[in-house]
Amino acid sequence: MAVKARRVAVIGAGPSGAIATDALVKEQAFDTIRVFDRRAGIGGTWIYTPHLPTAIPSLEDVIAGKADVAVPLPPQLPTVTPVSEEINGHQRRFSDTALHENLHSNITPSIMSYTQEPFPNKLSPRTLAEHGPGAPFRHHTVIREWIEGIFSRGGHEKLLELNTTVERAEKIGSEWVLTLRKESSGRNYWWRETFDALVVATGHYNVPWFPNIPGLLEYDEKFPGRIQHSKHFRNSSKFKGKRIVVVGGSISAHEVVHEVLDVAQTPVYASLRGGPIPAFGWEPFLHPDIAIKKEIKKFDADTGRIHFADGSFLDDVDYIFFGTGYTFSVPFITQVQDRIRNAYRRLPGVYQHTFNIEDPTLTFVGMLGGGFTFRVYEWQAVAVARHLAGRAAKSLPSVPEQLEWERARVAEKGGGKDYYSIAPDYAAFFEFLQAIAGEPAPGTTGRVLPPFDPKWLELWTGMVANKIEGFQRKRKRAEEARGAVKAKL
Repeated sequence: MAVKARRVAVIGAGPSGAIATDALVKEQAFDTIRVFDRRAGIGGTWIYTPHLPTAIPSLEDVIAGKADVAVPLPPQLPTVTPVSEEINGHQRRFSDTALHENLHSNITPSIMSYTQEPFPNKLSPRTLAEHGPGAPFRHHTVIREWIEGIFSRGGHEKLLELNTTVERAEKIGSEWVLTLRKESSGRNYWWRETFDALVVATGHYNVPWFPNIPGLLEYDEKFPGRIQHSKHFRNSSKFKGKRIVVVGGSISAHEVVHEVLDVAQTPVYASLRGGPIPAFGWEPFLHPDIAIKKEIKKFDADTGRIHFADGSFLDDVDYIFFGTGYTFSVPFITQVQDRIRNAYRRLPGVYQHTFNIEDPTLTFVGMLGGGFTFRVYEWQAVAVARHLAGRAAKSLPSVPEQLEWERARVAEKGGGKDYYSIAPDYAAFFEFLQAIAGEPAPGTTGRVLPPFDPKWLELWTGMVANKIEGFQRKRKRAEEARGAVKAKL
């Protein structure tokens, strides 16, 4: 099915929404481009929200896949309604962000930034102290400023509707009808707009994912506040002297463990199912004040005891942090949300994490992982822009071929990170998107995608090495301090 859209809506003003907007504008093929974001500013998940209380309304609903539901719409539009917890509550709507006070980017700037938008060489005092002046890591405030700059330098702010939630996106005939709600001055203003195509760039760091461990729900009810998710970690101040277990072997688990390490009761326990992510290996967990445990097999709500797979247990734990990632959620597109609920932690019915199989006027940017974020978003954005403009250099394969790609990937990867990660086939994915996009149309300002450079892989490896060296230095300092204490004794 060929697409030639004139009116396009972008949902989300984070890093993926920013590059999608810029790619669409530079294509010079669209009469209308509108960008909607429910937050008050540009930045998406890179907006720090320490003022919002951290909690999950119902852990049972999250585990059952029933959280983040579509809200009821007013019977007649346009209209104005009062603010309510059901419609506006940030916890119920999962609109708080997954940033903590000291969060930094963890990918080398030259392969994380977009080709025309380099990151500023602006380092935080913490980065300078821990990694020196050549460090590749940028504080979250720098990342947000960079995203804002993409909108401001391109003059794209005029396309933005902030404080505006897309509450429903329905395909009626050949048009997408968006039901929109803007919160302003203590009121909700509702209206509708129509488009030919949608670019969904809302990310996948909104709804936390928890493994369904026996006794978890009963434990959470008996000991409210003990069960936490890494999304809700803000800083280490309230964890002084506390006994903490961190669940997970990936980056969010690394960060929580090392943020609390200097203040919590030691050891801090790291509970892993299987091994850690291969890129970093065990190094993040080898600090002498970290005790490695097997996966949690059972929570005992009667005693508060936590049982591990090796038969060991812990009592009197103050907090259990789940650094176990997120699930996808797009409650405003009912048919997609229904597919998500019937799949395991993936975005089903979408070809190459980008193109909706049933209807190619619906596209996604930023719904993947595994490395080279944000850079890969640019390749997605340009491919999507050319596809929606009817200028793609290469057509999408037939629907049966796209469905077969999905079937084969599920058979090989299952769901979760393995499914939506582009690792280790980075070059193939970049080249696929570049083949779809091709070159910009003559006489336009369309973005040019360079070929995938194998040197990027070297930079990627160097970034991992830099992080590992930081863990090693921290471990060595702790070991030397212990040695000094023993020598005095």
